[in-house]
Amino acid sequence: MLCSLPIHFVPVKQIRPNECHYSNHAMALADVILHEQLWRIPIALERTSHAVMDGHHRLRAAQQLKLKYVPCLLLDYDYVKVHATRDSYLVNPEEIIRRARTGELYPPKTTRHLFPSPFPLCNISLPLLQGQAELRPSMTSQCSLAS
Repeated sequence: MLCSLPIHFVPVKQIRPNECHYSNHAMALADVILHEQLWRIPIALERTSHAVMDGHHRLRAAQQLKLKYVPCLLLDYDYVKVHATRDSYLVNPEEIIRRARTGELYPPKTTRHLFPSPFPLCNISLPLLQGQAELRPSMTSQCSLAS
């Protein structure tokens, strides 16, 4: 299912995190992306708020690399389920979006989103995301599934 959705190039500044991240993990991802010169897995965003569903560490890596755009899947909570991984936090779509809008971030890995199928691989060259080449607002993924 996710494989048939278009991948959108969303400006990094328009994406709203709702969880903190582990700095070492984000730096390691940034190193891999820079070394490969490819972005492989899109970030999952809630369609209207651009709240991150999956990809907080990828978002931070993009910020560290000063990318202008990142490949994203725009999804609805009608098709994506979510639950808390920590008992002491309220986790539901409304609370996630509220936290994304206010900047009141959950601790890392507090939410767990369950997607209807694996994410597609997108393999987008880094110069496109840096704004060094012409970029269309969306594209259909060349679908292979992320493991």
